[in-house]
Amino acid sequence: MAKQWRGWGVGVVAAFAGAVMVVPADAQPVNVSIGASTLGLGVQLSTALIPGTLDLAVGINHLSESRAGTYTNSNNSIPYHATVRLQTIPVLLNYYPFAGVFRITGGAMVNENRVTAYSFDPTGTYVINGATYSGAEVGTFSGKVSYRRIAPYLGIGWGSKAARRPGFSMGFDVGVLFTGSPSVQLSASNPTGSSALAADVAAAQAKANSRASSYKLWPVIGLRLGYDF
Repeated sequence: MAKQWRGWGVGVVAAFAGAVMVVPADAQPVNVSIGASTLGLGVQLSTALIPGTLDLAVGINHLSESRAGTYTNSNNSIPYHATVRLQTIPVLLNYYPFAGVFRITGGAMVNENRVTAYSFDPTGTYVINGATYSGAEVGTFSGKVSYRRIAPYLGIGWGSKAARRPGFSMGFDVGVLFTGSPSVQLSASNPTGSSALAADVAAAQAKANSRASSYKLWPVIGLRLGYDF
């Protein structure tokens, strides 16, 4: 994970530095901000491409949380240990159409948001697709929810333009990340080789994907505190 984060960090810094290099030296103010949003905790850098009108912003958002419980609905009862990981790398343009601080934001994010889960309970029972199995039959049950890697973003916001003046600034954003339908993957190690179990896991996966197919948007609401250089 550390190597992965270093690689992403280098990529973000390189992209930001490259963008800054194509802008005249007297038009390169920079804003550094930290914030919290429905994408997690984040750090963002922005610079003015057209002072007062257009900013480039790049950053990293991350948040991870684990929990345990039992997933239950009319056809399933499955214990789990799950980890929700929010992780995105935005590359955005902020356009200020008026003289004030209102902005329209568009761009894309490298989207690594995902949920992973597993269960191993040899003495317990599982209900999968309406059928009951012992923990010994199921073995290790695993699940994963993931999204497409590149997701467009569109939103609006309020806040200081990049380095409009030196000092602290605040920002507020509301938007939508177009993630597409999430992909749900379920599997059981199935040590007994039960064909009925394999069929029920496949059916549960198909139903989960069908239910998830309508969730194609990720709402984004966030606050940032920054400093303009």
